[in-house]
Amino acid sequence: MQPMAVQPECYDCLLHMAELTVNLAARDPGKQARARDLARAIVHEEFRPGAVPACIANRVHRAIREQTGNPDPYSARKREETAYLGRIYTRIAPAYQEDLDSLLRLAVVGNAIDYFRNEEEVSREILTPAAWGHADLEPFRRRLEDSRGTLLYLADNAGEQFFDLPLVAHLRRRGWQTLFAVKGGPVQNDLTREDLYASGLGELLEPLTDTGARTVGLVPAETSAAFQNIYAAADLILAKGMGHFETLSQFPDPRVFFLLQAKCPPVAQALGVPHRAFVLKQAPGS
Repeated sequence: MQPMAVQPECYDCLLHMAELTVNLAARDPGKQARARDLARAIVHEEFRPGAVPACIANRVHRAIREQTGNPDPYSARKREETAYLGRIYTRIAPAYQEDLDSLLRLAVVGNAIDYFRNEEEVSREILTPAAWGHADLEPFRRRLEDSRGTLLYLADNAGEQFFDLPLVAHLRRRGWQTLFAVKGGPVQNDLTREDLYASGLGELLEPLTDTGARTVGLVPAETSAAFQNIYAAADLILAKGMGHFETLSQFPDPRVFFLLQAKCPPVAQALGVPHRAFVLKQAPGS
């Protein structure tokens, strides 16, 4: 596994993300034009060797929010995705057993949701039983069995909480104090407290925390002081989604296990897995 850094194809992907966000954030053509020009300028300025795509995206999102005055451009999209994933979860959950491997696969298949892909394509993938492209299952199992403590579960997209809940409940039954962490405010289609409680799963996933930051992935230095303390004290960290891999792969830390689908070739290459593979990967030590 290599730390994630931009590849040439990331440039067009970032511009695509910016265009989608601008169109969701404002209807006024003038606001759209100003936000679009600013977003494109940021991508051009920040795109250089060693840059992290998620960090560039975070600056783009901040600029679009400020330029359009829309604090949550993806709000309608998140409601649609949450309703869709809630429906499809009830169809596929019975196909998975109650053991750790099955519950990890159930959790990761929910990560197939992607604002770049249409619902039909995502449905085909989610309805197919998840098979690992790579799974550090035994190291994760050993960490769970060797000790007990605090496990920080870093949530990803709105709607995935349906798929996360059985795994979180299992980890808690095993004696781990599992703290479910959402974003500190709206960014892209990531899960917030408001999104979680609107789905009806807030109380079931308590105890909760949030990062105190509105970032794709997690940049520890940008989170709240309270969350930084929680992060530092965690005995084990399960980080869902590509954004968390992109940002946290910069910091070697064997407490971290990444749980995601490698939805783009650069992420797959960094992880050493096929494109679209489902992955459970332990971060290397320092």
